[in-house]
Amino acid sequence: MKSDRDRLRRWLQRAQPPRAALIRALVAGTLSSITALGLFVGAIALLVVSATRPGLRAVAGILIVIELFAFLRSPIRFNERMSAHRLGFTAVSHWRKWLLTTIGRWNVRRWRTYAHGDLLERALRDTDELQDLWLRFVLPAAGSIAAFVAGDVVIALLAPRGHWVPAALLVALVQVVGIVFLAASADSLIVVDRSLRRARGEFRAALVALSTVSPELSLLGVRSFLDHRLDGPREALAGAEARALHQRHRSALVAPVATVAAVMALRLVAPVSAPVWTVVSLLLALATFEGLSAIRIALDTAVAVSAAAERLEDLELPPTVADAIWPVSTTLRVLRVTIREDGRTILDDGSFEVPPGKHVAVTGPSGSGKSTLLRTLAGLDAVDEGVIFIDETPLVEIAEDVLRAHVAYVPSETGLLRGYARDVLALGRTIVRPLDRDLIALGIDAALATKWDEVSRGEGQRIAVVRALAIDPDIVILDEPTSGLGRDETTAVLSLLADSGASVIIATHDEQIIAWSDLVIDLSDGAVTASPRHGTSGPR
Repeated sequence: MKSDRDRLRRWLQRAQPPRAALIRALVAGTLSSITALGLFVGAIALLVVSATRPGLRAVAGILIVIELFAFLRSPIRFNERMSAHRLGFTAVSHWRKWLLTTIGRWNVRRWRTYAHGDLLERALRDTDELQDLWLRFVLPAAGSIAAFVAGDVVIALLAPRGHWVPAALLVALVQVVGIVFLAASADSLIVVDRSLRRARGEFRAALVALSTVSPELSLLGVRSFLDHRLDGPREALAGAEARALHQRHRSALVAPVATVAAVMALRLVAPVSAPVWTVVSLLLALATFEGLSAIRIALDTAVAVSAAAERLEDLELPPTVADAIWPVSTTLRVLRVTIREDGRTILDDGSFEVPPGKHVAVTGPSGSGKSTLLRTLAGLDAVDEGVIFIDETPLVEIAEDVLRAHVAYVPSETGLLRGYARDVLALGRTIVRPLDRDLIALGIDAALATKWDEVSRGEGQRIAVVRALAIDPDIVILDEPTSGLGRDETTAVLSLLADSGASVIIATHDEQIIAWSDLVIDLSDGAVTASPRHGTSGPR
């Protein structure tokens, strides 16, 4: 229970909009609520005054007040809506940026875990819901409470010498008790909502699991097996829905019960007074229903957002202290590293070293885990055991922006954007090398102002190499960069890589690259074998 309240409080603080915008929205919402209440009470009070004291003079003052309320209501409501929209837009912008920043820190393994079904799409919806914490929870609740206070003050000041003060205090006490009961019900609502979400998830999972075999089982005449398999999840879902509905009905009773209690309190302690004041106090007491109903709806919103916050917290990674600078020596050392993926061991207690400026070919059967190893060396995935060092500095301790400025990674599927060559090559890069010269060296006849709409696989591979070298990295890691290239094109790529002076690590089956390399690392059945090659000075 406490953790749920703490989570809601924590996300209220995290989702708090700018102070100036929040104050404007709170003032606008409060004025709107008080104006609506004043118009409602004043209109009926005017009818009472007209009935008991005929004549224009008797009703002129009240009529003027009501007209002022009516005149001001539209601009006040407009200002309230605009303030709320500004808050919502600010919140959506902030939390979508937060989501992109958060998931941008994931490694590849975590991406694969979440990038199935609609998990990431749901996370985007969850971030949008965070705007409701202030927009549809705090603001409506604050407006209702302000209207309560204004109404109770009016009741207390209805007649001189404080005759109505006890009545106002008793009505205020009833309203406070109602708010407390609603707030206390929030814990139970969160619990039943969590149970309902879990039951729905299990029922949907059962449906998905059985959908693949249901046609065959139906043809075999054993549909009863499907029904039997769904009985448990279906009953759990029905029970969770019943409990959630029961809890909502209980919280919905607070507003009418509190309203009846407020009216009864007035009947018990209200002094003898003019009919108009009796009617006004009764109407203000009846407004308890609308105010508590608004607070109950606001709490329902808080419960829904609590579920979104719970899911979003699962996306966050623990804070890291990766702030080390790039070492002077760029020797890459793999020390007793174990990497597992999808229940199998890619590398088991493997160790090897890549000195600065050396060329390394990573070989092995298809599916042996070469790509996984390369992603791990690039700091895009995590090791399960052991440590990868750059010189004496663990790779995980190097600041992310520093690492990306010195290590370039080219995947097997380049995924280049369409657009101008300058934009495609320079996006997210600090350009150091002459891009046009490198393009020409790889046989790409394009100026930087050329617009790329369609490129072949081979062109895409060569463009990706140029883009990787644009930052003049110390280490370049490439996954099958020449699989779609001919011998001459491969020679050009290897010459450009050699010209960069960087350490080059390539996953490949290409004998031309293997012959060019200084070191061959063979990856098979989780074991790694490093074989130096001597006398290699350039591409062949």
